[in-house]
Amino acid sequence: MKNHGVDVNVVVYNTLIHALCKNGKGNLVQALVMLEKCFGNGFVPDVVALTKLMEILCKEGRISEAVEVMERVEAKGGTHDVVVYNTLAKGFVKAGNVSVSALDLFHEMKRAGVRWDFVTFETLTHGFCSAGKTREGVEIFELMLEDRGGCGGRIACCNSISYSLYKNNDIGKALEFLDYMKNWFPQAVDRTLTILHLCEEGNTDEGRKILDEMRERGRAPSAIVYASLIQEHCKKGCMREAVELVNEMTGLWYFPVASTFNALISGFCKQGRAGIAVRLMDDLKTRGCLLDSESYGVVVEALWAEGDLQHVFVMLMQMMERGIAPNQDTWNLLIRVAMEGKSENRLLQTEYMTKLDLLIH
Repeated sequence: MKNHGVDVNVVVYNTLIHALCKNGKGNLVQALVMLEKCFGNGFVPDVVALTKLMEILCKEGRISEAVEVMERVEAKGGTHDVVVYNTLAKGFVKAGNVSVSALDLFHEMKRAGVRWDFVTFETLTHGFCSAGKTREGVEIFELMLEDRGGCGGRIACCNSISYSLYKNNDIGKALEFLDYMKNWFPQAVDRTLTILHLCEEGNTDEGRKILDEMRERGRAPSAIVYASLIQEHCKKGCMREAVELVNEMTGLWYFPVASTFNALISGFCKQGRAGIAVRLMDDLKTRGCLLDSESYGVVVEALWAEGDLQHVFVMLMQMMERGIAPNQDTWNLLIRVAMEGKSENRLLQTEYMTKLDLLIH
């Protein structure tokens, strides 16, 4: 265009920036270069191009750069809308900066005259609840009810609060909140309670069918539903189905608590598949799940039963590194191992005793 004397206007820059950031698969470096050229020629990108660029920066964890881009556009007379602010808020939440950065941005929107929308409230509620701050999440939820006049048929905030209560092991309060949700989502609550009742009866097949129907209709089930189905599948030894449910659960950003993933670990160990349980523990750690003494205790006992003393040592050292004290059953097993001298390898036995002494002290 330049070679043929055609003026390059702001529309061209907007189009190129948007294309370079499309679906997060473009070239971020080139997009930033194009942004500088846009500024250099006296143009300001429109809100669509700005949003896409900030979105990909936030996904890359480069939130400070996204803030800088937003401020530069503002300084040059560009406009922001609620989507721009929501994009930045999601970035702060993903980075775990909900209490300071995301909440400050929430108040900044009001000062700037940008009205909050449902995505704004959902983002903040999810951020607080994922961090285990249920009270703050409920406050944002109540503010949404006041500001928007209800839930707008969107169940995300309610599910975030249910998830937070589940994470805090407040199952009783989670069930109370389900009853409260009936005011806006009677059908979803009825289906949830039906699944929980089916799990109590051991009827996981019907429960799974209802869950699939909910997802097909765009109704994301609560974390409690997944936890109940996972535990019941593990009791029945249906480990493949249980793992599938865990993957679905984490795909919705519901990370299982100890009681849920310990059921998985125990289920594999009962089937003599301690090696899979160990790999599962590694996977859970990468997903941000916090293992506890029961997690390690079940695996240590299974590995000992299989005669795999070396992996018992590995689990023992991991517990030490993470500051996890063995429970009573694990202590009894460790002492029994030391006393029985099951290993024929004296060097290995001496190494075990040394590590056990370190753990005691």
